[in-house]
Amino acid sequence: MKMLATVVLSAFAAVPAFGQSREYQAPRLQAPDATDQIIVRWRTDAKATLAASPAQRASKLSTSSGLTIQHKRRSTANTDVYKLDHAMNSVELQAVLDQLNANPEVEFAVADQRRQIQLRPSDPLFENQWYFGSTEISATRTDQAWDITTGSANTVVAVLDTGVRPDHPDLANKLLPGYDFLSDARIGNDGDGRDDDPSDPGDWVDSMDRATALFSGCTATGSSWHGTRVSSLIAAASNEGVGMAGAGWDTMILPVRVLGKCGGPDSDIIDGMRWAAGLPVDGVPENPHPANIINLSLGGNGACNAAYQSAINEITAQGTVVIASVGNEGINPGTPANCSNVIGVGGIRQAGTKIGFSNLGTGTDISAPGGNCVNLGPPFSDAAPCVYAVQVAFDTGRTVPEGPSYTDRVSRPNFGTSFSAPLVAGAAALMHAKNPQLTPSQFQTLLQESATPFPTSSASTTRICRVPTTFVQPEECICTTVTCGAGMLNTFGAVQAALKPFGIVQSTATIEPNVAVSISGSTSFAAPNQSVASYQWSVVNVTGATPAIADAAAESTTLQVNGNSRFTLRLRVTDDAGTIDDTDFAMVTSTPPEPQTPPPSSPIGRSSGGGGSFDWWLLFLGLLPLALPGPRRRKVTNGSAGRSHRRRRREHFAE
Repeated sequence: MKMLATVVLSAFAAVPAFGQSREYQAPRLQAPDATDQIIVRWRTDAKATLAASPAQRASKLSTSSGLTIQHKRRSTANTDVYKLDHAMNSVELQAVLDQLNANPEVEFAVADQRRQIQLRPSDPLFENQWYFGSTEISATRTDQAWDITTGSANTVVAVLDTGVRPDHPDLANKLLPGYDFLSDARIGNDGDGRDDDPSDPGDWVDSMDRATALFSGCTATGSSWHGTRVSSLIAAASNEGVGMAGAGWDTMILPVRVLGKCGGPDSDIIDGMRWAAGLPVDGVPENPHPANIINLSLGGNGACNAAYQSAINEITAQGTVVIASVGNEGINPGTPANCSNVIGVGGIRQAGTKIGFSNLGTGTDISAPGGNCVNLGPPFSDAAPCVYAVQVAFDTGRTVPEGPSYTDRVSRPNFGTSFSAPLVAGAAALMHAKNPQLTPSQFQTLLQESATPFPTSSASTTRICRVPTTFVQPEECICTTVTCGAGMLNTFGAVQAALKPFGIVQSTATIEPNVAVSISGSTSFAAPNQSVASYQWSVVNVTGATPAIADAAAESTTLQVNGNSRFTLRLRVTDDAGTIDDTDFAMVTSTPPEPQTPPPSSPIGRSSGGGGSFDWWLLFLGLLPLALPGPRRRKVTNGSAGRSHRRRRREHFAE
């Protein structure tokens, strides 16, 4: 049972309504798809049944189930395969299996299910995409999720970035009409201001640029093609025998250009976010394809300001999920990842430890692979490639576009938290394809609850991650939920969770003794094509007086406690496929019960205890430098004092 204390819930950007914690459960022997065969193992102590003929054992099952069941063959001395009189769907068959499993002589009865080869894309570069697999500790199990869904063309992910290269074969047919929001033509580098062309002309910065006041604080670098890289992870054309695979094979990308030379200003980014979600922006045509999910692989240091938070609140109220990278400096996440109602994504290595460069701490809600090289460093070679780089699409041009291509693990390895966020956005896109009615906070809840726990030890480090305060933590470390979020992205688990019912408790957390209060699960819902079949209320973890529930099986009822009490109200909803969801809701009387006094400790064998405002600059959150000289790490002293802030700056990119 996942119990989240109030203080933990407050650390998450978007929590379930009413501060609930939840757990999904499924019947242990749930039948999947239609079949007309079952497997039954008899208990070894059912000697009379085991001594009977196969026909007699089949007759016993027929009597207990009310069906005509025929013996097909024996697998072991106490295991048989039986054929039913007709094929049954999952709900029908589950009822039969429940009856058979209630027989004290039966050890188990399960469906004899047909299995298929796991869906694997034909893209030749997929072999490099370890993060979509299920082998490495931090791999996202996306390959297993593809057996459930490969996404939907009705799911739109907006990528707010440098724009895209529409000529890239892995993106050419995946792009919706987007928009260029860069209002300064010098930053936009395309000769004009805002327009309906979100293609990426290149964002290089050279010595001539640096000689101007606008770009004097920027680093000279080649074009990043950053938006193309990010978009390819989310929705590259897949299973067509060319290039790489994206998380959502059928997902559509809405390109929104908000970054150019040396980044882009907040005002353009915020306008782009609002437009992507379908909100009005002065002087810009209405977006005909509002995004379900927004990916922001960008950011900068400092607290979330009112302009960002206001826009994000409007966007999530529209039903659009906002996902952002936390950054690459080994410090606390910056804006927009640290804003409320944003899913902040940290970067982890293949072993599940924090990548050295990833930011960490409050604002990191979940972590996903960001790529890393276990080699000591460049130059890499065919004999010693960067094994755990992130495969992405890009353009070969050093400045202007020259032709589509893909990164590789030798001369152009690719990594950074910029590529952790789109893995989460891709998972959310697959979830949306199966259950589009989920709200942004529910997406976050399911992503976090389904996350794989961080490993508690590592072969490569003993360092435990700590939340940066007056220090930088740019080294690999062992993640905790305080530093790296709820866990490691598990796309397969998240898609499974999206198919299950979602219990929601409506009540008040503080109640008066001797007064009946309403409790309701009426806003609970099941996944599409399913319905909530039953409700069950109970109380657990009671301190003080025990509450009484008027009708424990009602959708809505009342609860009363005759005395001071603190307890957890639990709602169990079950859908018509037999899938269960438990939701916990903490309640307390206006005068809490007296705390229980622990018995005094014996002195024998006692163990010892232990245990300001500044111009905001923009920063790309990916592509740590390899071929180019490394970026200058900002000196961090006590708090914000002593820091040098520039209006805009972005990291170098490895080309």
